[in-house]
Amino acid sequence: MRWTYYRRFAAFWLIGAFVLGTGCAHIRPRVLRAKEPQPAVREVHALPIPPDVDFAQALDLGNGRRLFYSQRDLLYADGDQFYPIVVQGFPRLVGVAPGGQAVAFLDPFEFEMAADLYVFDLAARSLRRLTEHRDSGSTLSVKTARWHDSRTLYYLEGYRYGTVSRGGDLWMVDTQSGERRRVVRAMGIAERFEEIVEFEFVPGAKLIRYVVARHEEDGSETRRARYCTLEGKSVE
Repeated sequence: MRWTYYRRFAAFWLIGAFVLGTGCAHIRPRVLRAKEPQPAVREVHALPIPPDVDFAQALDLGNGRRLFYSQRDLLYADGDQFYPIVVQGFPRLVGVAPGGQAVAFLDPFEFEMAADLYVFDLAARSLRRLTEHRDSGSTLSVKTARWHDSRTLYYLEGYRYGTVSRGGDLWMVDTQSGERRRVVRAMGIAERFEEIVEFEFVPGAKLIRYVVARHEEDGSETRRARYCTLEGKSVE
């Protein structure tokens, strides 16, 4: 009788362990599954009526097209069709591309948040994310951007955290292929913290004027303007 009892007791625990183990096997993949990355390009679908959002300003793009934007929302309208690009977010409008075929913006543009650079194709009604900071837990963020031509954006990418960092390194990105590369590196070169805080394209020349800010240990700051080609070659 005693051996029969022990055999039944052991069988009970074996069955329990098997059920518990298989149950955990089904649960564990859902718990540990990594967040799916946001697709690089996605279609933005039209709404029959405007969404209930707050718009502070409107930009007339011609031919019945308008761009509505505020600190929280970004909406494209083509006639009576409305395309919600960002709703209840923190978009920062960069501007319309030369030729008026695309709109660039940063999101989320808030203090110590990892902002990415996006471009919305007006004809295709598609949204492309050009950088990858928001979902990767990056310590970097896009600070500002400028259109150079109808398919090329230049932007500053710097440290996400802290009250000092306002700029970073200068990058460029092809909005159609998504290919990007660093044009000018400023961070991590000098003994003191340096960053590019401003840049502009020189009219009539294929040059970029940029300003490097150097932050000293005593809290002071010095600035120096420099020039480079569109590819990043230094010009004295």
